This record gives sequence, structure tokens and C-alpha cells, in this order.
Amino acid sequence: MAIPAKLTRCSGMVMLCLFLELLLAASARNILYSVPEETDKGSFVGNIAKDLGLEPQELAERGVRIVSRGRTQ
Repeated sequence: MAIPAKLTRCSGMVMLCLFLELLLAASARNILYSVPEETDKGSFVGNIAKDLGLEPQELAERGVRIVSRGRTQ
């Protein structure tokens, strides 16, 4: 009888891990903006808050990070 109980605990842990993975994947989003090299410095590229479906003040509250993959950050 110990085997079925152990198997039940293992399957429960697997289900919990899968649920947590789905939850994390749903809350993490990436947005990619492509900007041509010829674009003038200071040009409008995109509205991050709108594209994430958030209010602007929510960006700081949620710890949004902006990372550039160019030569400078």
C-alpha cells in the first residue's frame, strides 16, 4: 500500500510544478521593438504600458525592467 500513496504524492507534486510553471509563464511577458538605425535619437518607439495592458504607474509597482540589446544599456 505504500507504493500507491507515494505515487499519489509524486503526481500531486508534478501537478503543482506544472501549475506554477504555467502561472509564471502567464505573468512574464516580453515585448520587442525594432528600431531602424536611421531613426533620430529621441524618437517615439512604443508605449510600453499600453502594450502590456497596464496603467503607467503600474510599471514601477510591478518592477518592469527595460533592457537594450545594443551597445549601450
